[in-house]
Amino acid sequence: MRHSLSILMFSGALALSACATETLPPLPKADPAVIINKAYETADTLIDQLPPDLRAGPVLFATFVDVDALDRSTTLGRTLTEQVANRFVQRGFVVTELKLRTAVFVKRDTGELMLAREVDQIARDHDARLVVVGTYAPAKEAVYLSVKAINPGTGQVLAAQDTIVPMDSNVKSLLR
Repeated sequence: MRHSLSILMFSGALALSACATETLPPLPKADPAVIINKAYETADTLIDQLPPDLRAGPVLFATFVDVDALDRSTTLGRTLTEQVANRFVQRGFVVTELKLRTAVFVKRDTGELMLAREVDQIARDHDARLVVVGTYAPAKEAVYLSVKAINPGTGQVLAAQDTIVPMDSNVKSLLR
C-alpha cells in the first residue's frame, strides 16, 4: 500500500509540474554555413534570371532592410547583402562598393540605404545597370528574405528571389 501511495504521489507531482510551465523547444543547433549558403543560393537564382547582356555594367547593392522598418537593418541584413554581392562578383559581375562613396545615404549601424528618389541619380553616377535591393522579415522559426534586381532607370524588376533562412541561435544573434 505504501508503494502504491508513493507511485500515486509521484505521478500527481509529475502531472502538476507538466501543467505548471510550458517551455518552448530550444532553437535548432546553429549551422554556421546556413547564412552564406542561403545568400549564395539567392544570388545564383537572381543571376540565372537576368539577361546575359546585363553583366557588362556595374551592379549596386543597397543594404537589405527590415520589411517593417525600411530605414533600419541589422547585422543579419548587412551580412546577407555582403554575401549576395560577393557571389555576384564570383559569378563575373562588376560590383561597385558603395562604402567608398559619399553619394549614398549611409546610416550608422544600418548600411547603405538608397532612397527611391535618389536611385536613378546614384545609378547614373556609377553607370550601374542593376541595383539589388532586399528586405527580410524575422519570424519565430525562420527569416524570410526577398531580394530583387532592378533596372535603376525604369524601376522594372528584372529578377526576384524569396529565400527562407531557418532560425537558429546563430541567425537570432545577428538580428540585433
